[in-house]
Amino acid sequence: MTIKTKITNYLLLPILLLPAFVNAAQEPIIPTTPEQWRSITDRDIEAAYSITAHNHPGMFDVNNPTFPDLLKKAKAEALTLSAQASGPQVHAAAIARFSTVLQDGHAGAFSSVDRPARRWPGFRTVWRGDALKVYYSESNNISKGDVISQCDGQSTDSLMRERVFKFHGQVTQPGHWWQQGWRLLIDEGNPFLTPLKECEFVKANGDTYTHVLNWSVRPKSVSKHLENAYNGDELPIDLTWPEKNIGWIAMPSFSSTEKQTAAYNKVFEKIQQQRSKLLTAKTVVLDLRHNQGGSSYWSSQIAKELWGKKVVEQKTAGTTQNEQVWWIASKDNTDYVESLLDVVKDQPEVLKIVKTVAAGMALSLKSGEPFYVEHETNTLNNIPHKPLTSDFKTKLFVIVPPQCASACLDALDKFKLFENTTLFGAPSSADSLYMEVRLADLPSGLGKVVVPNKVYVNRARGAGDFYKPDVAYNGLDWTTNVLLEQIKML
Repeated sequence: MTIKTKITNYLLLPILLLPAFVNAAQEPIIPTTPEQWRSITDRDIEAAYSITAHNHPGMFDVNNPTFPDLLKKAKAEALTLSAQASGPQVHAAAIARFSTVLQDGHAGAFSSVDRPARRWPGFRTVWRGDALKVYYSESNNISKGDVISQCDGQSTDSLMRERVFKFHGQVTQPGHWWQQGWRLLIDEGNPFLTPLKECEFVKANGDTYTHVLNWSVRPKSVSKHLENAYNGDELPIDLTWPEKNIGWIAMPSFSSTEKQTAAYNKVFEKIQQQRSKLLTAKTVVLDLRHNQGGSSYWSSQIAKELWGKKVVEQKTAGTTQNEQVWWIASKDNTDYVESLLDVVKDQPEVLKIVKTVAAGMALSLKSGEPFYVEHETNTLNNIPHKPLTSDFKTKLFVIVPPQCASACLDALDKFKLFENTTLFGAPSSADSLYMEVRLADLPSGLGKVVVPNKVYVNRARGAGDFYKPDVAYNGLDWTTNVLLEQIKML
C-alpha cells in the first residue's frame, strides 16, 4: 500500500503572503483623466488574461477543455464594462467581473484601488438559509430578524444573482450566498449598479411593510455591532471544556505561523493527556468558525490524535489511491516553487518535498512538457489490509462556516470519514481542482492576478463539490454560547 505525500499536506501559505513574480510593478502612478483610467483598465484586463493563459493549469487540462474559452469570455466581459465608463471604480468592477466569470476562488484577479466610503440604508443584512434577513438596524421600524422579500419589484433571490454575483463570489455555491448576502443592501460605489430605492419586509408574524431606502455613509460606530454578523466570536486555538462533558476544539485558522504552530502543538498534547475524558464525553465539538484554510497538516493531525494514526491513514488511503497532482511547469510557476525553498529551509521534511517538485518542474520546463506529475512516495507504513476501527466513538459535531474552503474542506474530508461526525451550521464553500496559488502584479500596480500552480486529477471530491450540513443552523447569532446551547439539544 502506498501513501501519497503532497506539498499541500504540509504547506499552503495564506494567499496574501505569497510573493508575486510576474510583471513586478513599480509604485503605481494613479491616473488623473478618464482616458488614462480606461487605458490602464484595458491593459490590466489584457494582462490578467495573458498571465492566466500562460500559467493556469486549465489551459492544458484535458479534463476541462472549455477553460480556454471561459478565459476569453472573462476578458471580453471585463473589457465590455471598461468600454462603458472609466475611473477607479470601473477598474475595480471590471477586474471583479473578470474573476466572477471564472467562478473559481483560486483564479482570477482583484483590484486594489481605494474604494469610496460604504453607504448603507440604516440597517445591515445577512443571508441565512434561503432568505435575506436584517442583522442590525438603526431604523425605528426595521427589526433584527425581519426578512427582506423584494426590492424595487424584484425578489432578493433575483437581485442577488443580477447585482451581487455579477461582481462577487460564485452563484452556484450556497455558502457564497451566506458570504455575500450583506452586499445587496450596501452601496460600494460600483458605477454599474444604481442604488435600490424601496424594499418589502416580512416580520416574524407574517406582517409585511415597505420601507424607502435612505442612503448615507455608514458610521464607523456601526462596526462594533457587526463583529459577530458573520462567524460569531473567534476563539483561540485550544481544547477547552465549556461544560463538564462537552469538549470544544477551536480551529479558527490552519496557518503555519510560529504562534499558531505552538498553539496546535499544545492542543495535540491536551488531546493525548485528556483522551480518556474525550472517549467518555457526551459530545466533542470541532469549531471551524473563521477558518479560511492554510495547511491541511493541522486537521490531519487532529484527526489522528482523536481517531488514531493508523485508522486515519488507512481510511485516507482508501479515498486518495487514484489521486494525482500535476504542476504546470511554466517559467514563472517554476520560479515560484523554487522560491519556496528559502521559505521552508528550516523545515527539513517540507524542504525535501519542495526540492522534488521544483526539480521536476524544471525538467518538464526544459523538455517542453506542460506538466510535472507528482509521483507517489512509497513508505513502509505497516497498515494492515483488514479494516481498522477506532475507539473514539463520542458524538462529534463540526461547526462549518460558509467560507470553509481549501484546507478547511480538506478537514471536512477527513472528519467525515468517520460515522460519529455530524456537520453543523452552514453549507461549506467549494474548491475547483486548481490549487496552490501565487500572486502576480498587474502592470498598473493597482491589483494582482491569482494564479493556481497545480491541478488535482482523480480527486475524490470533485470540482465545485461542497458539504451540506447534516444539521443546518440558520440563526442570526453564531456566537459560542448560542451554538453551545443548540448543540446541547442535539
